[in-house]
Amino acid sequence: MSGIARIAALLLLALSAGMAWAATPAAGSEPVVSVEIKGGVVHTRVEVLIPASAREVWDVLTDFENLPRYISSVASSKVLLRNGNLLKVAQTGKAGFGPFAFEFKTVRELTLSPFEKFESRLIEGNMKRMDSTTRLEAEAGATRIRYVAEAEPDTVLPLGLARSSIESGAREHLKEMAREVMRRRALASAR
Repeated sequence: MSGIARIAALLLLALSAGMAWAATPAAGSEPVVSVEIKGGVVHTRVEVLIPASAREVWDVLTDFENLPRYISSVASSKVLLRNGNLLKVAQTGKAGFGPFAFEFKTVRELTLSPFEKFESRLIEGNMKRMDSTTRLEAEAGATRIRYVAEAEPDTVLPLGLARSSIESGAREHLKEMAREVMRRRALASAR
C-alpha cells in the first residue's frame, strides 16, 4: 500500500461525509478545488454550486447509510451512534491513483447543524489528524457547498505527488454527490 495513495483516499473519504476560492462556480458547473501542502499538513478546499435547495443537498450529504450507492469509492458507511446532532460514522472503501490503490477504514465524529453545516473529526484511521467543515449556503435557487479540510498524515511522504490525485478525486466526489441530488430532485418532481 502506497502512503501517498492512503493519504489521497482518506482525504477523498472526508469529502463523502462529506478552498481559497480562485473562482465562483455557476450552478451545475465544475467544482473548484484547491489543495495546498504546508509543513506536512494537507489543506483542501472545495466549492461547488448545485441547482437545488439546501434541504435537497443536505439530504444527500448526510445520507451516510446510502453513500455506497452513489459514491464510487465508498464500500460501506454505517452510523454507529446518533445522539441528537452528534453522529459517529464508520466507513470503508477503496481509493487510489495511477497504479496505487488501497482499502481504507475510518471512524469519524460529526456535529450537524441542519441545512447549514457539519463538522467532522477523524477519531480512528490512518492519519494523525483530520478535521473538516462542510457549509451550505442558499444562493438564488441553488446551494453553494464550501468544504474545507485539514489533514496530517501519520507518515513522512512526498505529498506533492498526491496533489493532482486529491484534486481530481475531490472533483469526482462532488460530481457524484451533485448527480445524486439532481436524481432525487427529478424523482420528487415526477411525483
